[in-house]
Amino acid sequence: MIYLFDMDGTLTPPRQPMEESFAKAFEGLIGDRVFYMVTGSDIVKIEEQIPKNILKMAAGIYASMGNEFYVDGKLVYQNDFCHDDDLIKRLELYRENTKYPHKLYPNFIEQRCGMINFCVVGRDCPEKIRQQYHDWDFVNVERLQIVKELSQVFTKYSFTVGGSISIDITLVGSGKEQVAKDLLKRYPSEKIIFFGDKTDRGGNDYDIAQVFLGSGNAEVITVKNQSETITFLRHL
Repeated sequence: MIYLFDMDGTLTPPRQPMEESFAKAFEGLIGDRVFYMVTGSDIVKIEEQIPKNILKMAAGIYASMGNEFYVDGKLVYQNDFCHDDDLIKRLELYRENTKYPHKLYPNFIEQRCGMINFCVVGRDCPEKIRQQYHDWDFVNVERLQIVKELSQVFTKYSFTVGGSISIDITLVGSGKEQVAKDLLKRYPSEKIIFFGDKTDRGGNDYDIAQVFLGSGNAEVITVKNQSETITFLRHL
């Protein structure tokens, strides 16, 4: 049996370090089982959030929506990404015209390997502002509306809600679903269990979940937070 875990909202609070109590429980429950991690974050953010001993235990790390793959801390492969200038201009317009009524912060378009992460409020916002925007967006669904509109205009891209404040942008087929396809090829006779918190349509775990569910030899476990991840692991 092979395990695959999303990071933000599944193994850690969004953009926060893994809690010490969770790390101890996770290490004890996962034991010597084979597991991987997948996230829209780059390797720098992953190393900030996941303890070194947990990273060493992982069979591999899929960063930037699977566009970078690391084993034992070494880069195995990466996919390049070339964006359209029109897309960037459209993202800037969303930022300028947002109805979010509070202060905006820098770093709202972050280019990563194989993807763009767009965040109206700005990724450099303090943690309390991150929660404030998340709560506002939950009511006003700004991110889902942006995803819907951009998907209709820029059809060669995939737009998904990621983390608590951002939108992940990849070329179609170059999102997390590529990780499911890779693992199904690596382990054709093993059952794969995927844990993620954004498996609903529009979330950045949706496409990968659909590939697994269509494979006939995988299970998708949707969690609300890292506490639920531990609960499900205990049951398994």
